[in-house]
Amino acid sequence: MTGAKQVGYYQSSDCVDAAGFETCYDKADEGFATCVNKNCAGGSKECADSCGGNMTCMQAKCPNLGIDCIHVCECIRNTHYIECAATSCWNQVYSCEYQQTASDLLDTCINTDIDAIPFFPAPENAPGGCSCNLGRIAKVQVLADEKLNECVHNMTEMNRQGAYKQTKIYGDICVCCGQSSIISSIWDLCPKTIPSLLGADAWYDGLLAHSHWDECGLRLEDVNCAADLGYSNETQFHTGGKFPPNGTETLYNTGGVISTPVSGNTFTWTFHNLAHPITAAATNKAVPTKSESGGKAVTSTATSGTGDRFTFKNHLVHGDSFAMDSLVPLASSLNTCSTYTNNRNVNASGMLCSVETDVPVLFPASSPVKTD
Repeated sequence: MTGAKQVGYYQSSDCVDAAGFETCYDKADEGFATCVNKNCAGGSKECADSCGGNMTCMQAKCPNLGIDCIHVCECIRNTHYIECAATSCWNQVYSCEYQQTASDLLDTCINTDIDAIPFFPAPENAPGGCSCNLGRIAKVQVLADEKLNECVHNMTEMNRQGAYKQTKIYGDICVCCGQSSIISSIWDLCPKTIPSLLGADAWYDGLLAHSHWDECGLRLEDVNCAADLGYSNETQFHTGGKFPPNGTETLYNTGGVISTPVSGNTFTWTFHNLAHPITAAATNKAVPTKSESGGKAVTSTATSGTGDRFTFKNHLVHGDSFAMDSLVPLASSLNTCSTYTNNRNVNASGMLCSVETDVPVLFPASSPVKTD
């Protein structure tokens, strides 16, 4: 019997094919190290080995690596992690562990269609599900990102027409709606969960603290962010000092058994125009998702190699493509605007960061990429 082993967010023994799952993750980690060493300026096997492929460690010990390049390699690794779960841990694809892995994929791969990620968001009340549906939160936040981009485009057009005062009013309201939508999703969709576990502190520090968030309450008094600007109607639009009480629970799996692959024994998922065929591992057992009495079992706190999912990151955003054969399929997904976390086009001051090439980039890309 295979013993318990921490693999990414998972205990491999919870998977239908523990050995295959461990091997798959090992290969993904090896591929990540090769990608960094081969393609990223300052890359070295010694650095990758000393950090065990952990991206946060590599940032600290190898500051000249080219962090934007590393993020693309991390995107590729997270894609493989999803394949590992779909193949060898398909009985856990609604679990907190899988949802955290899918969230990492969404965070590291720019311009990702959330609907392209298999089993994410999980259906409500799914067997083996998570106490907090992380995919629902992500969906609201992704929509907020899209609406902020629309606001930037509209502001650009309004400025071209000379409507400067109206542009400022519109922009202030739109930013407040976006900020509120993102942060409110945490309290409204998972009210029982400790907000910091869902990134509330990181969002506050990076998105709200250095902005005019304290003015949003007044700005949104007579605004319907969902009806007027198209933000999600799944949440309220809370502003400073008017949030519901904090939840007190950790993330846990609710229990239940997935006895057969959700998408059948074989399926293909397409990610950034690349087809990924999946063949689910055969098994004669159904491993239930772990839960304790009362349904308050705490899921693993180990990371999948990137550190905290909500660690802020900059992405490479200038130039049309990478000079990397293995990354060419991702070239079309590169943004033209530097962002902080979760692919949100908002910088640390809460300022909109445009995807329009004629709008100034607020944060220039800082990390070099090898071109030879």
